[in-house]
Amino acid sequence: MEEAIVSFAIERISGLLIHEAVFLSGVRDEVERLQAELKRMQSFLKDADRKQEQDERLRNRVAEIRDLAYDAEDVIDSFILDQVAHQGGFQGIIERFTCFFTKPYHLHKIGDQVKAIQTKLEDISKSLPAYEIPGEGQGSCSSSMMQQRLRRTYSYVEEEDVVSLEGITRNVLAQLMTEEDRLHVVVSLVGMGGIGKTTLAKKVYNHNDVKQHFDCCAWAFISQKCSPREVLLDVLAKVHSPPKEERELRENELQKRLFNFLKEKKYLVVLDDIWRSEDWDILKPAFPRGKKGSKIMFTTRNKNVALAADRRNSPIELPFLSDDDSWRLFKRKAFPTDTMESDACSKEFEMLGRLMVKKCGGLPLAIVVLGGLLATKRSRAQWEMVQRSIHAHTKQDNQYGAVNGILVLSYNDLPYRLKPCFLYLGHYPEDWEISKKELIRLWIAEGFISPSMESGGILMEDVAEQFLGELINRCLLQVGKMDDTGICVKTCRIHDLLRDLCIDKGREENFLEIIQPSLISHFTLSACMQRRIAIHPSKRDKFC
Repeated sequence: MEEAIVSFAIERISGLLIHEAVFLSGVRDEVERLQAELKRMQSFLKDADRKQEQDERLRNRVAEIRDLAYDAEDVIDSFILDQVAHQGGFQGIIERFTCFFTKPYHLHKIGDQVKAIQTKLEDISKSLPAYEIPGEGQGSCSSSMMQQRLRRTYSYVEEEDVVSLEGITRNVLAQLMTEEDRLHVVVSLVGMGGIGKTTLAKKVYNHNDVKQHFDCCAWAFISQKCSPREVLLDVLAKVHSPPKEERELRENELQKRLFNFLKEKKYLVVLDDIWRSEDWDILKPAFPRGKKGSKIMFTTRNKNVALAADRRNSPIELPFLSDDDSWRLFKRKAFPTDTMESDACSKEFEMLGRLMVKKCGGLPLAIVVLGGLLATKRSRAQWEMVQRSIHAHTKQDNQYGAVNGILVLSYNDLPYRLKPCFLYLGHYPEDWEISKKELIRLWIAEGFISPSMESGGILMEDVAEQFLGELINRCLLQVGKMDDTGICVKTCRIHDLLRDLCIDKGREENFLEIIQPSLISHFTLSACMQRRIAIHPSKRDKFC
């Protein structure tokens, strides 16, 4: 995210240097040096973006760079605003020249502000060698490692945790059982993190009919940091008992070994949690055509990955649970048979439980984690305390962090240009039907889509449309209504939990703040560091 902010500041400075060259006499050198320093910082931020979660000192340094980039934007905006104030045809041009001849202190002030920012950036730059960015695998308890352990835990969900998947299960089974005779037939389960893709895949994978249908089956966990060699070894270990020396083979030798073993088999290989098409491109040479009916199954958050792997098979998209199905799943976790001693007690807890389950928005993982938490709470007071804290998602509390962490993974994986576009969705009220046309215009007005992205006849509006499609395909945004043609998106929605993530991350990045009208009298604008403020009426205000 910080990389995007610095990038915006660099583009604003570039525009200033090009369009206001005449009026920058005396401070142009300082502005150019600031631009160069920000570009150096941008290179550092590319490496730091995924690693700052592991190091609080690094996180603080990144935040300092972000705030200085914001300061640079403010100086530029103040300069441009002053120019606009003196524009107006030939008379305006005369006034602009007159302004700078009669008020040299204005340029001097800008020069001082730019120098101050530049000095701070240079001080940070000198300290960066001390902040050695840990490489892959370093750090005993990195967030990504915690997420992998969490995902592995949820990969083995009990059968009783599967609700409302009968129809989809039949669909998946039918696709797996078809006797297609072509290379790389891929069946894909697509949906946002925690919606139950792995749960459904496990249910199908362990189904008796599947075990009998295929000669051999293997399951491999991919994740964001795909290690092709480890995946190949994993699959080999499942389909046959490899000799010890096989672990010493090079990657291309492992590919050949697996290919030769599978080519005479009707096989099923599940690649769980695959994020990028590039990972599949590296792995697929190891998987032969095999016997008629061989299949690869994906679980992925990114629909584009599924479509690229097999354009002849439509991805199976998992829906959110209905209110009734959400409650059924929650009850299995929160109400063990020996916990509730009376119907009266059950009804007392049910009212609170249903209110909290509603907040999970039909997301199975959120419901399971919430149910597991409440199963340990025996009193009404404890349940009420959880209800009051349900939106906190504090990092110190791993019980809530388990849900939030799964969603944060999807956010962290976004290209840096998409992160501000995603966080911006948090300024819409809950359950809002978002107009695509309005959203695209706002993204452009905010500078998230810059003129530099236009190329080969592609306009900024086209780029923004691509960004929107990317967020939808990554399951971070839901399609609301289609236009009359049924082809283009007209409106979209954001899931409540993802909106909470936008707001939490937005505050953390000084990007966005939401306030209620009732709190305006207690809100001090000068003390607020946020770049954007959205005022949302409460439900009571709406109906007054």
